[in-house]
Amino acid sequence: MSHAEWLLPSIVFVPFAAAILALGIGRITGRHTGILMVLTAVGSFVQGLQLLQASWAGAPAEFIRPWIPGLNIQLGLRGDAFGLFFALLISGIGALVGAYSIPYMPRLAPVRLGQYYAALLAFMGSMLGVALSDDLILLFIFWEITSLASFLLIGFWYEQEDARHGAMTALLVTALGGLAMLVGFIIAGLVSGTFSLSQLTQDSALRRTLAGSPLFEPALLLILGGALTKSAQWPFHFWLPGAMVAPTPISTYLHAATMVKAGVFLLGRMLPLFGDAPTWSLVLVPVGLGTLVLTAFQAMGETDIKAILARTTLATLGLLTFLYGLKAPQQDALQMLSHAAYKGALFLVAGIVEHATHTRDIRQLGGLRRKMPVTFWICLLAALSMAGVWPSFGFLAKEALYDTLLQGTVLTGWGPPWVVIALAVLANALLFAVACRIVIGVFLGRPAPHVEHAHEPGAGLWLSPAILAATALAFSLFAPLSGELVNRFSSSPRADLHLSLVPTHLGPLVLSVVTAVLGILLYIGGRGTEGAGRAVLPTMQRLWDGLLDAVIAAAIGFSRRWQSGSLRWYFSGTLAFTVGLCGTALWWAGVPILRAPISLAEMPWYGLVLCGMLTVSAVMVVRSATRIGAAIALTTNGFLTALIFVVYRSPDILLTQILIESVSTIFILLVIYFMPPFRTERLSAMARLLNLGIAGAVGLAMFVFILLSTSPAFRETRNLAADYLTRSMAEAGGANAVNVIIVDFRAIDTNGEITVLVVVGLVVFGLLRARRKTT
Repeated sequence: MSHAEWLLPSIVFVPFAAAILALGIGRITGRHTGILMVLTAVGSFVQGLQLLQASWAGAPAEFIRPWIPGLNIQLGLRGDAFGLFFALLISGIGALVGAYSIPYMPRLAPVRLGQYYAALLAFMGSMLGVALSDDLILLFIFWEITSLASFLLIGFWYEQEDARHGAMTALLVTALGGLAMLVGFIIAGLVSGTFSLSQLTQDSALRRTLAGSPLFEPALLLILGGALTKSAQWPFHFWLPGAMVAPTPISTYLHAATMVKAGVFLLGRMLPLFGDAPTWSLVLVPVGLGTLVLTAFQAMGETDIKAILARTTLATLGLLTFLYGLKAPQQDALQMLSHAAYKGALFLVAGIVEHATHTRDIRQLGGLRRKMPVTFWICLLAALSMAGVWPSFGFLAKEALYDTLLQGTVLTGWGPPWVVIALAVLANALLFAVACRIVIGVFLGRPAPHVEHAHEPGAGLWLSPAILAATALAFSLFAPLSGELVNRFSSSPRADLHLSLVPTHLGPLVLSVVTAVLGILLYIGGRGTEGAGRAVLPTMQRLWDGLLDAVIAAAIGFSRRWQSGSLRWYFSGTLAFTVGLCGTALWWAGVPILRAPISLAEMPWYGLVLCGMLTVSAVMVVRSATRIGAAIALTTNGFLTALIFVVYRSPDILLTQILIESVSTIFILLVIYFMPPFRTERLSAMARLLNLGIAGAVGLAMFVFILLSTSPAFRETRNLAADYLTRSMAEAGGANAVNVIIVDFRAIDTNGEITVLVVVGLVVFGLLRARRKTT
């Protein structure tokens, strides 16, 4: 195996090993465990750079090992350009977040800080797995690990109700979407015959096979469900603002740069496979455009800086979803990189502001420019990029968007193109106004009274956002080189963007001017209205909470009605369901029960006597007034059943049955010794009638199945007895066929029965030991 192939599993799995190490050393190193995260992230970043050359040469490195051959599932990783771009984004920002966390996190218990970095490392590893997975099932596993890790990270301040609520909401929404996506993956894999993502997207024959299946549309919708929930697109957009209760480094890493981009990243992966379907565009275009406009508008009504940034993040994700819906993926890497740079910097700046002033409420901030000049300039550079002001990197991304909408044919079939363009301009104008709110509301104007003691933090806090802002500026200043880079990183092999700070087309420039003017007007008109629409805006959050409340209320009602604590009631329900299931199976299979032959011609007189005695002993079991009497009657019934095998001349089974009955009798008597006094239940006439009906139904069902299993007309045509007798000596080396059947041929059944017996014994023992002693 080549060195490049080993780099792929190293990039993905080393962070998981580092997470385990962080749990161990965290109790000693405390906040300095962040150094381990920085080193791990830098290592993954450097290894990703080493794989780029092979990817750009057209021969991406692959690591493929059989995993579950019977299901055609492989441990497959692939370092293509788009996957490596996403991996570099994850590891690069992961290193900056790790470095930022060291001075940012408060002085907590070392163990808890170790858990913090362990969860961050596990999240980084799972996101790298999503980026580089080439097997759909493996991708799903990493996908769900991201949900679990984000649950731990969002709920880091678990002492707070808001943190627990936000973490649970994020987990439920994204995990449910992931399960839907799994079903879509399974359908695609079973129909096409492979779970390999590269084969599915590159082999035209496989794509035609999948497209011709009646399950193509369901698979598409299920996979879109997973992508839209992960990227918090409407109507699932409500979970992201609620996750802002997490510490700022977590919000930066999960919700600005990586996790929420996993959904749109998946859309880029699935576009070659499902892009030709009309449903693809019919779902993604309105959802993406609607999310873009709606969340940009909602950002104007927020007062928490992180909530404002979360809404604008949703807007950018909506833009990417919209572009994928239009089948215009050429600028996906450009938009992702631009957003990660400026939004990551802004989130980290929000953490610095909160660290210095102990508030994120923009209404209580202002005038911090003189007290925090370095932070101000970092924020200004990042905000200019978010607003799309020349000469920022965001300006290039916005110009590329307008050029695509104006020059291409991507809007064909979507009504008047000017409507879509006008909505895109409106959304960008709202983002412009939001950028003005952040810069002016936090750093300019008159200083707020309670932030007089704010001061510039140390370099440990402002260095990471400064690197992100400087990176964005460098990409804009070297626009032609940046254009070549993002073209190579794009999911589209036909990407051909030409980036330049000197506008080459009049149309995009005019729209940029309109965006800026409209943005200024929106900012001026929106001052003083913050929070005014809050009662109306979180509609989907209220619907979700109402749905969860309804589910909980239904569960409580069900428990109160059905979980009554009566073992008799539980047995009755279980047995009634079993009888109903058996009857349904017989009816569905069309088994003619009445044709089963019943003949007692070969039954000797002592066999009939044994049957009568069995009936009497069974009646004695249920009619006994004491436990010891019921146990003796039950034991009698078991030994009489053993004598039935005398009638059928089966001495080996007779001995086995006698042994089992002897052990069971001892076990039952030991249990009875420890049990509390016997109390007779006084049942109503209706309860007795119900018990009689269920008992009769169970007895009838068992009779029917035994009758069918022993009837020559219904049992297997293969002579199992002769087969076992023939194979017992040759294959198992045993002359006793019964023993061979129990120990070899049906060993799994025997092992299961032993396991059940042991577990039941342990449970009974535990229950009896836990019983309260009466005084």
